[in-house]
Amino acid sequence: MKIISWNVNSIRARIESVLEVAKREDPDVFLLQETRVEDFQFPREFFEDLGYNVAVRGEKGRNGVAIFSKHILEEVNCDFSEEARYIEAFTGGIFVASIYVVNGQEVDAPKYFEKLDFLSDLREKFLHFKNETFVAGGDYNVAPYPRDIYIDGYEGICGSPREREAIKRLREIGYRDTLEDGGFTWWSYRQRGFAKDNGFRLDQFYLSSKAQEIFSNGKVLRYARELPRPSDHAPIMCELR
Repeated sequence: MKIISWNVNSIRARIESVLEVAKREDPDVFLLQETRVEDFQFPREFFEDLGYNVAVRGEKGRNGVAIFSKHILEEVNCDFSEEARYIEAFTGGIFVASIYVVNGQEVDAPKYFEKLDFLSDLREKFLHFKNETFVAGGDYNVAPYPRDIYIDGYEGICGSPREREAIKRLREIGYRDTLEDGGFTWWSYRQRGFAKDNGFRLDQFYLSSKAQEIFSNGKVLRYARELPRPSDHAPIMCELR
């Protein structure tokens, strides 16, 4: 089973790029974040034409998450967050979740503490699925290790010690960050960030123990960052046996 997760930074603005990746990679499951569109305006027909079942939770102009699957989507749940930041489903014999963590704006801003609370609550959700085959992909808006940010010694937003401690707690309960050596996943549009590889590793897959047993490989699909009108994030991919 091939699973792709991608912060698309507006599904309607990136529809051609998303379709290109879907056709080129042919994933069984596609997890999207930051779709930025209300449910009734989501362009689901494009993906249904490719054979996907579609579940979405959106907001007008912000946030938004989605799951596409070649398998039936069951037990769809998006009640974790008041904002459209989380959706889960059972599909193809496993549980999957698409997650868009609060950015936080800057260290010690009100949104920063909202982010820490979100990650704390997410740990409880992960505990709920600890004994299931569970794959949680998304934009976590945290670079877990110093090497995940191109700036030496950076401790600003997405790289502060408290954010890293919060994401570490997900690993401490038995989840594995399967692409921790995969390289950057986000590059600013400004100052030729991608061309210079001035990036952050903000997008991750976390796999429960049972999912780890069937994990085969994964990678960052950097080529998508060079498609026309690209998202500032690249998709990430993992495969299960």
